[in-house]
Amino acid sequence: MENNANKKSTAMSGARVGVRSGADYIDSLKDGRSVWIDGERIEDVTVDRRFRGAVQSIADLYDIQCEPALQDKMTFVSPTSGARVGRSFMLPRSAEDLRLRREMMKTWMDAVGGMMGRTPDFLNVMVSAHASAHELFAAGGERFSQNILKYHEFIRENDLALTHSLVSPDIDKRLQMFEQPGDMVMRVVRESDAGIYVSGARSVATLGPLANEVLIMPAAAKFPLVEDAEAYAVGFACPIDTPGMKMICRPSFPTTGRFANDPLSARMDEMDAVLWFDEAFIPWERVFMYRSIKAVESAMKSPSGPHGSHQSATRSLAKMEFLLGIAYNLTEVNHSRFPNVMVQLSELVAYVETLRALIRVAEIDCIPGPGGTVVPYEQPLNVVRAQYPAMHARALEILQLLGAGNVVVAPTVEDLYSENGPAIERYCAGADIPAERKIQLLRLAWDASCSSFAGRQNLYEKFFSGDPWRNAQMRGERYPGAREAQDRVWAFLDRNGEWDQRINGR
Repeated sequence: MENNANKKSTAMSGARVGVRSGADYIDSLKDGRSVWIDGERIEDVTVDRRFRGAVQSIADLYDIQCEPALQDKMTFVSPTSGARVGRSFMLPRSAEDLRLRREMMKTWMDAVGGMMGRTPDFLNVMVSAHASAHELFAAGGERFSQNILKYHEFIRENDLALTHSLVSPDIDKRLQMFEQPGDMVMRVVRESDAGIYVSGARSVATLGPLANEVLIMPAAAKFPLVEDAEAYAVGFACPIDTPGMKMICRPSFPTTGRFANDPLSARMDEMDAVLWFDEAFIPWERVFMYRSIKAVESAMKSPSGPHGSHQSATRSLAKMEFLLGIAYNLTEVNHSRFPNVMVQLSELVAYVETLRALIRVAEIDCIPGPGGTVVPYEQPLNVVRAQYPAMHARALEILQLLGAGNVVVAPTVEDLYSENGPAIERYCAGADIPAERKIQLLRLAWDASCSSFAGRQNLYEKFFSGDPWRNAQMRGERYPGAREAQDRVWAFLDRNGEWDQRINGR
């Protein structure tokens, strides 16, 4: 007899609501999900001190799209229900569509200073790209093509927030995923007429505890395309409260609970987690590829990569603009507009304008995609992926140089309102602003460049797009403009004899 302990209704049905509010989002997280942190299971992530700040930050984004004045900017009319749905779910069919989608995403990114890497629009864009190329998933069977198409409609009409997990933890980096010891890598363990059962670990699920669903796909650049990996060649989506699945989170960042003291750590710790599956049941309608190396190879042709890079580049621009704003404010509060300071600010200006230009080129030079859609031109976005980690690290260094000792000794709100307040008001005042206002800026500069939050951000940017060395290798090997550039050099050299004749007469 089949064990039904880990089965529950995960049908993609129910009321279709279109865009939802922040309150709707918060309410959707109260579902009994298995989230673990610091050795304890969290009963309700919406009220736990380690999650509630980030929960509210995401909720604020949902509220933005509900503002009547922003309706056209943030939403569009669903092609199936006629309801207003988030613009990040659209299938762009022109460069103008890409621009409109980017403006929607930029509005969200500006609201969080680009400090959250897994806001819902990221996976919305990627699943939409998969849906545009749903025929690719038919390599494993026609039903999988229809499944990804229907899943896109499901999350669009219900405005769900997704996380994803593409890789498995490594115990021994010399071994392939299917060779890792301990049966710890997530894999299919059995199937039934109703669906499949999976067990093992997946990493890294950023935003996992705060999402509604998780998308599991093989990592395109890392998955071994060999027969021995068939049990691991699976793609699916499931609700976060799926029985048999738990999330084990890293520790949260230390905060005092006062937002003026820790303005980023307390609001935007989107959390990272490992997913652990123990015979978790996934119904067939939620499976997009199953034990098929051919399907994995086919799905690698999906335009989800360039579309996802379009969103992440937009986030990078918003983040660099936010860091630029901090830097200019640090300069202004102490009247320190000296030549060496201006040179450092000019570096940040160059980063901002470079990112802006690369994003715009990717939109204007978009290429035809599947089903009448367009795909952002990938090469400028690959430059962002390659160069932004170094830009970000340098931007943090500039903030440290500009803030210097002032940032190191910045007091807290509690200090300001203690018996030491009068002294702090004198020595911590800005040239033109009171101490309280300057302290807020200094605490922000610390949180952005020196805190645990900043350290995680720096590491996150380094590996956001995967292994940076593997990505660089692939960019070098696959750059489509390489042959044309080479041929131009040979053509130039071929004219040496002609020039000898024309100039030297021989």
